[in-house]
Amino acid sequence: MGQEITPSMQEYLTAMYKRDGHIKWVRTTDVAEDLKIAAASVTEAFKKLAELGYIEYLPYRGAKLTPKGLMVAKSVASKERAIREALIMMGVRAEEADRVACILEHVISDEAVSAIIAYVGRCGGGSTGGKG
Repeated sequence: MGQEITPSMQEYLTAMYKRDGHIKWVRTTDVAEDLKIAAASVTEAFKKLAELGYIEYLPYRGAKLTPKGLMVAKSVASKERAIREALIMMGVRAEEADRVACILEHVISDEAVSAIIAYVGRCGGGSTGGKG
């Protein structure tokens, strides 16, 4: 089926998604700033993601999510949002909830996320819509 996408690659896709990378070109420097890494690292990741079909990449223009990349980015962002909301509802500070959600979003199963979303909904929590 091809190479599995790594958590690091997912981070790049999610950062692009949060900058509307599914509808417009996202600059390498913007993603580097968001992820607090060197622009050269983003450029290398963009090349690899383009080879794998997750993004379109044009040097000096930036990158745009392909439908394949958008699917991954939306899934990861949805997981992050659900985890974050549940943690905040349990009394975890927003900053800590963000940190923990960013770690867990890559390893949590779809089944577990569905249960979290259902739980947050039953508890009258926020919406799981939006981009994280």
